Amino acid sequence: MATLTPTLTLSSTDATSDNLSFSVTDSLTVAAAGNIGLSRVTITTADNQELVDEATSGVYYFYAKNTDSTNFVVLQTTASVQYARLSPGEFCFFPINDAAGLEARADTASCVLEYAYWKKG
Repeated sequence: MATLTPTLTLSSTDATSDNLSFSVTDSLTVAAAGNIGLSRVTITTADNQELVDEATSGVYYFYAKNTDSTNFVVLQTTASVQYARLSPGEFCFFPINDAAGLEARADTASCVLEYAYWKKG
C-alpha cells in the first residue's frame, strides 16, 4: 500500500458575505499497482474517450485538468451520465464509484486533458 496526500484550499474575500479561508488535507491509502501516473491525452468531440474502464473493480481517486485555453471538457460515467464540466484551465479531484468507469468528451474542439488515477487501498 502507498499513501496519497490531497490538500484543498479555498479562500476569498468577496464570494460570500463572510471572508472564506480554509484548507483540508487528507491521507488516502492507495494500492501500489493499478494506478495511472500523470498523463496527457487529446480528447476529441467525435467520441467519448474512456479513461477508467467500468469493468475495472474498485474505487479510484481521479485527478483531471483541462489544459485548453478556450474549450471545455465533459466528464461522465461510461453509461454517459454527465457529472462534471471542466472549463479552460479548471481541474478536479474526486473518487470514482466502483464499476462506474469514466469517460471524457471535448465539447467544441479537441482539448488536451491532464489526468491521473489511483486505486483505493
